[in-house]
Parts: sequence; C-alpha cells; structure tokens
Amino acid sequence: MEREDADALAALKLTHEDLVELGLDKPATGDPSELVDLYLRRSKKMEDLATLRRHLRDAVRWVRSEGLQIRHVWFEQRSASKAHIRRDEFENAKAAVLAGRSKCLAVWKTDRLDRRGMGAVGTLLDDLDRRRARLVSVTEGLDSSKGGRIVFAILSERARDEAKDIALRVQTGLEAHRIIGRAPGGKPPYGVKHIGDGKVGPHPDEYPTARKIADFLLQGTAGTQVAHELTQAGHRTRTGRHWSANAISRMAHSPLWAGLVPYRERQTDEFGNPIDKWGWKAEPLLDAEGRPVSCGTGVVSVTEWYAIKSLIASRTAKGIGRGHGHRTASKILTGILKCPHCKVGLVSGGTSYRCRTRMEGGATACPGTRTSAARVDAVVGEMWITHVSALEPDDPVLHEIGARWLAYQDPEKAERKRHVAGALEDAERRVEELDEAYFVQARIPEDRYKRLSKAVSDQVSSLTAELNELKRQSDLTPLLDGVLLAEAWHAAPLNDKRMLLRCAIEELILTSSSGQGDRRPVVDRLEVTWVSVDAPSDED
Repeated sequence: MEREDADALAALKLTHEDLVELGLDKPATGDPSELVDLYLRRSKKMEDLATLRRHLRDAVRWVRSEGLQIRHVWFEQRSASKAHIRRDEFENAKAAVLAGRSKCLAVWKTDRLDRRGMGAVGTLLDDLDRRRARLVSVTEGLDSSKGGRIVFAILSERARDEAKDIALRVQTGLEAHRIIGRAPGGKPPYGVKHIGDGKVGPHPDEYPTARKIADFLLQGTAGTQVAHELTQAGHRTRTGRHWSANAISRMAHSPLWAGLVPYRERQTDEFGNPIDKWGWKAEPLLDAEGRPVSCGTGVVSVTEWYAIKSLIASRTAKGIGRGHGHRTASKILTGILKCPHCKVGLVSGGTSYRCRTRMEGGATACPGTRTSAARVDAVVGEMWITHVSALEPDDPVLHEIGARWLAYQDPEKAERKRHVAGALEDAERRVEELDEAYFVQARIPEDRYKRLSKAVSDQVSSLTAELNELKRQSDLTPLLDGVLLAEAWHAAPLNDKRMLLRCAIEELILTSSSGQGDRRPVVDRLEVTWVSVDAPSDED
C-alpha cells in the first residue's frame, strides 16, 4: 500500500533503501495522538536537497525518540515571508492537523514554518490549542503543549526580522548590479535576449522582424498598421500569436529594446508600506549624472528609441481613455482646432473640419461647429508666420517656441536635458543634507565632510555646465525672417507643420457660424491663445 506523501518523498530523491531506513516505506497507522505531520520547506530550487534530507532525518530521529510515527511529509518550494504567496502544502499540513488526522505539526526550525511574525504563528497556536494539538520545532526543542508559546513568539519575530534583512541584502545587491549595467531577470522584449553576465544582445531569430518593426515606427507608421503588415507577412509573436498595436507599443517602450537597464518601482499597500510587488516603468535607470545605464545591445540605438517614443506620443490622443492611439492626421489642424462648446479637437471629414462630439453623439451632445478645411488651413498658416516673425530676437516667447521645436526635432537631447536637470536637483539636495549633517548635527568628522563636499560640488559643477550647454539656444534666424519662415512653412511636411503650430499655439478655437452661408472671413471666427513664457512646455 502506497503512502499519501509518495510524491513528496520522491521529490526529495529518496531511494527505497532510504525510505525503509527512515520507516517511511509504508503508511503510518495508529491513533492521531501517535501521528505527526511534518512540514519541510525550501525558498529556492537552488537550495541543496541533501540539506532537506538531513532535516527529514533529524525529524525522524525526534519522532522515534517520542514513540511516534510520521503520517505525512509535506514539502514545497515557497517563500514564507510574502503575504501574497499562498503556500498550498503548508495549508494542507495545517488542515490535516486541525481536522484531527494527527495531533502534532512538526517543523525542522521555526523560520521554516513562517517568517511573518508572531501574528501568524500565534493564530496557528490558538487553533492547535483548541483542538488539543501541538506545534513542535525539532532542532530548537520547542513544544507548544509544554509552555513554549512565548519562545515561539520570540523566534517567529526573529525570523520575521531576518526575512527583512535578507530582502534588504538581496535588493541592495540587485540595485548594485543594475547600476553597473546588469539587466534584470525575466523575459526581455521581442528581438532581445540575455547573453550572460547580466547583459543583453540581439536575438538571432527574432532580430530581423524586430528591426523591421523599428524601421516602420521610425517612419511614423502607426502601430495598428505595423501589426497588419506583420500579420500579412506571416510573422508571429514569441508566443505564436498575431501582432497587435498594444504588443508593439509595449515592446517599443521597453528600455531593454535599446539595451538600457529599466527603472523598477516598488508598489505599496493601502497604508504606504512597501510590498513584494514591483512595476516596470518605460524609463531607463539613470546613474548619478543622470545618464541612462546600458546593459548591452538592443534592437535600436538610444537615439532611435527616444525618437520612436516621441513619434508614438505624438499619435496618442490625450483625454480619451488611457493612451488610446488614433490614425495619423490627414489635415494640418486635426485635433488642434477645437470646438467652442465641448472644447474637443475637430476631426477632418471630407473637405471640412467637424466637431467629433457632434458626429458621435448628435446635436444633443454638442451643438458643434464646422468649416472648410482648405480655407482655415491657409489662414492659420499665415497667422502663424505673421505672429512668429514679428517677435523680437530676444523675446523669451520666441526662445520658448524654439525650445519646443528643437525638442521635437531632437527628442534624445530633450530627454537628456530632463535627466540632467533631475540629477542636478538631486545633487544639490545632497549638498544641503551634507551641510546639515556637518554644521547642524555634527554627525561626520571634518576630513570626511571635506572629501564628500568636494566630490558632490564637482558633480554639481559638471551637471550645471552640461545643463547650460544643453540650454544654449540654437540658431533661430529662420524664425526671425518672414520670407525664410514662409518658405520653411510651405516646404515642411504635414507632421512638421502640425508640430510647428503646437510649438506656438496654446489653444485654437473655431467659433460657430451665424448660419448657412455665413460670409464672415474665417479669421474672425478664430480665437487664438499664443504661447507665453509662463506656459509649460512639452519637455517640462
């Protein structure tokens, strides 16, 4: 007759001779008071099974000394410190004892039982006491039926503190590896693979398709269209599914796609306490100088990655769901020109602009507005040229427009400027904390203060110089010459014209007509709010 725990004993790699020696070759029989349920646990597969077999032998030795038998050996690989992880074998072991199949739950050591503290262990002891059962720690010689509850409580709290120390050491090690350029675990995005030593490189089988996707995105092709192209060509994802716009967007936003270490943020519970759950952001990890940390080679370069993110962001509708993309605009003012009633961007329909809300919800949703697309496009273009060329060379508004345009042309430089500004702010904060520690709290000696102060001051100076260089204005002469500006406007492609308008216009509203056949010049129906120095820029 086979034992119920045959699978667990087989997982421990015990031979038949071992089972006979340990008395585990056949089912245990007897009164529940003479039986024991033994719980063994390991946190990771890399832990040696020989150690667990030693734990089992220690338990068998204790059982024989007490004149008992092991009814069932429960074995699993689970963490005992994470509240969100369910330990099925542990729950089964408890259930068996609480159901009266045995009167003793034995563990090799208290920290093998639970690392969540005396709250969890105390509840278990209460349940066992009510059923006249007991908890035994073999190596520590503890028996809850013999007045060991207080010691169990102390040891369980010690195990909890040890779990926190382990988590801190592991997290510190992971962060140290990431900052020196080691990729995190888990599956990298399509086209990239782990090549060892914490580095990533192109996946030989997936890279051609991934590179084709990158080329499509760099050309401004929408994710949906790219997915259709790949499906028609017979390409599939890593799991064999059809490509989708969401899959392409997630892949393209991953820093690992550019060979960069991603930034990981720890989640918290409702009280703000950190929990063992992490979320990845579509941002790279930055070093002390605000530079992205590289962990190898991806599908695209860093410059291409920032350009792809910028192009995807330019096609994302704001205020509609959460990042739902829309088709590339076919007219200059689509989404820029707004309805005076609902303030939603107008859409192009045939040869005119029309209110989206009126089209989708009817007259009860919004009275709406509409006008000829060709007529208003020409008028707004002339208004833009006239307004920008009339600004003085030293006008801060002109430089704000120039900064927005340059950020659109060079998204990597704009992102670098943001990173450097953040690193500079962090370095200046460290200077203040260092001064307070030395001058106010007197917590550090003078020689150490001087050494640290010099290092941080040098970093502040370096970051300040780099930020000033990034802020240095490029040649804005074309924006000051009306003829050159008009030539540049008419020669610019559609997307560039749309971005030039967004650089200079905060809001553009088309008021309703007085009725069919309204002969007012369309310029009289336009309400324009031009960019001011107080207006937040896109890079901010």
